[in-house]
Amino acid sequence: MKGNDISSLTYLKGGLHMRNKFFRDQKGLSTIVVTLIIILLSLVSIGIVWVVVNNLVKGGTSGVEIGSKCLEVDVAATKTNCSAVATEMYCAVTLSRTGTGSDAIGGVKLVFKNETSGVSGASIVDVPGDIPQLVTQTTASLDTGLTTTQGVNKVEVTVYFDDADGNEQLCPRTSPYSF
Repeated sequence: MKGNDISSLTYLKGGLHMRNKFFRDQKGLSTIVVTLIIILLSLVSIGIVWVVVNNLVKGGTSGVEIGSKCLEVDVAATKTNCSAVATEMYCAVTLSRTGTGSDAIGGVKLVFKNETSGVSGASIVDVPGDIPQLVTQTTASLDTGLTTTQGVNKVEVTVYFDDADGNEQLCPRTSPYSF
């Protein structure tokens, strides 16, 4: 063997030794990769949980806000003037707003009923717009959706507010008025 051959053999032997060491250390490398994957999965799952909880908290606050507004406002019918036009019943309703709340309401839903006759019927009429605090106002003559044979002897008033998205949020309290 020549001098160059010995150094080549030594180089090859060292290279083989390094390659064998690399394959023996694969176990350590896979542990690092697995640890990094677990950390990334943890971060992704924390992000998903944060988005869900954040949406729940934001959605819950708007419901609480509407609920507190509903507690502070009361709109009731104080007078009705109903008349028959052909076979349909039309009513003008005087509404009075009381309570401590000064927030603008989205409007009221009026449910016209007849609870005394044997003929059942009910109709919902939307009256949009604000009724200012401590003000009484009369609606125009509204088509109750009931016929003269059904008649009308009761109206229920339900206040609603418009949420941030413009959707109507009905208050749970209803004010009945019988006439």
